[in-house]
Amino acid sequence: MAPPDSAEPKDLVSLLRTGDVPREIRQFAARGLLPLDVDDQVRALLAVIDDPEPETAAAAHETLAKTPPDTLSHFLRRGAPTGIELDLIARRTEDPFVLEQIIRNKNVADQTLEVLARTVSGAPQEALIVNHVRLLRKPSLIEALFENPDLTIDGRRRLLEVREEFFDKEARRKEAERLRLEEEAAAAAAAGVVGVLTAEEQAEVDAARAEDGTQLSLTEEQFRKLLTEGGIFRKIATMTVSEKIKLAYGGGKEERRILIGDSNRLVSQAVLKSRGLTLNEIESFCQMRHLDDEIFRTISGNRGWARKPAIVLAMVKNPKVPLAITMPLIRFVPLREIRLISRDPNLAEGLRTMARKTMEDKRR
Repeated sequence: MAPPDSAEPKDLVSLLRTGDVPREIRQFAARGLLPLDVDDQVRALLAVIDDPEPETAAAAHETLAKTPPDTLSHFLRRGAPTGIELDLIARRTEDPFVLEQIIRNKNVADQTLEVLARTVSGAPQEALIVNHVRLLRKPSLIEALFENPDLTIDGRRRLLEVREEFFDKEARRKEAERLRLEEEAAAAAAAGVVGVLTAEEQAEVDAARAEDGTQLSLTEEQFRKLLTEGGIFRKIATMTVSEKIKLAYGGGKEERRILIGDSNRLVSQAVLKSRGLTLNEIESFCQMRHLDDEIFRTISGNRGWARKPAIVLAMVKNPKVPLAITMPLIRFVPLREIRLISRDPNLAEGLRTMARKTMEDKRR
């Protein structure tokens, strides 16, 4: 019996999914004999993989088992598979490359990933562990991975770090914030003021009083500044990494100034992607001496920033910036500044030598 002609593959696949086609057409689909291109043959095969007729379903299972992994991989890359199709393949293949592609596909359902999380190993398992977006959106995936007997020691360690950083800390942070607010409210009520200074802020006030020799009275503006700045520091100190990243993207100038020095690189890098970031802020970052080297590398690698004279000069004059970054930038610095750099004892000898050489070259 010859396979039937198909004028519209998508219509035929849709009919196969509803079961509204003759039995012989479903059997042709189960055997991969329909006159369709490779991707549509796979799609038609998956449409009858759970056919109510045992003979057709068995034939489809056999055909899928014999389908080369390269064919399935091509379908996963180019065939725009649905979540249902991804699930059907995931439950019926053990090929690690195919499973990894399924895990990385944006259309794969969380339920499919949970099933795979309990069994996969090697590259597919790694693909699951590094997919932080999915893990944060569906925490049960983390628990499913912990149930996997083949979970690696390194994988377990990283999952524990994710759970601690993004989930366990959240509960502790909320409790700490609640207690802090209660303490501040109680202290404010007892002192009859609208806010409470931290010990460090109070020490600054006491030092100012001692220096002045009088009972220093803070102006309303000074008092507001102390409370506001202290509040930002306290707020950020109790945040989780994910909350800091969100604040870095959408916060204000003061928040970015604090977060750029965060010990977690994801946070500091998020500051450099902030929507409200200005060139003046970038220049101020380049003057800071407590930042991670990676911040300066990111700034120097941005053409828009690295072409601004003020930013270039700030980096070159900052002894914390690695020589690999500052030495190539010397030639973009004005001659009068190069002269000062060549005499600056706070800068590395290699940079001063380069400044002197550049100065000589520009004079020729």
